[in-house]
Amino acid sequence: MAPTRLETSLYLFLLLCTVATVAIGIHMARPWGDNYAYQDASGYGVLALMLLWAVSPYAGLAFGLRLLRRSRVASRVFAGSAPILAIPGLVAYVDAAFVHLDAQGGLVFVFAPLLQWAAVAALGVACALLRAWKPDGR
Repeated sequence: MAPTRLETSLYLFLLLCTVATVAIGIHMARPWGDNYAYQDASGYGVLALMLLWAVSPYAGLAFGLRLLRRSRVASRVFAGSAPILAIPGLVAYVDAAFVHLDAQGGLVFVFAPLLQWAAVAALGVACALLRAWKPDGR
């Protein structure tokens, strides 16, 4: 079954959030020049792991949308709530990178995904219960 326009636009939105998060993370890490943390490959590996952790909630939202595809009500609730969960993380990254500059600003890449994953899990449970309560196949 082909994805609907709503699903396609949500996948595109999540992809844009992923690209923006990676760009902001690279901007904050500044791995260019003579930065001491990036003298060998281990610094780049840590950066890659942190960015992978930062974008993982977006992948979880995309996977959840794909998983709930058979239930019309649950997939619409999930698709409507996914931007509400994705945007605050992106706002936190922009705030830490460009508005409130601080030495501990990089910690947002640890704790924002943690909170986003908690919200994704709660949304997934709610949509699974909605799917079980009102089963309607497409």
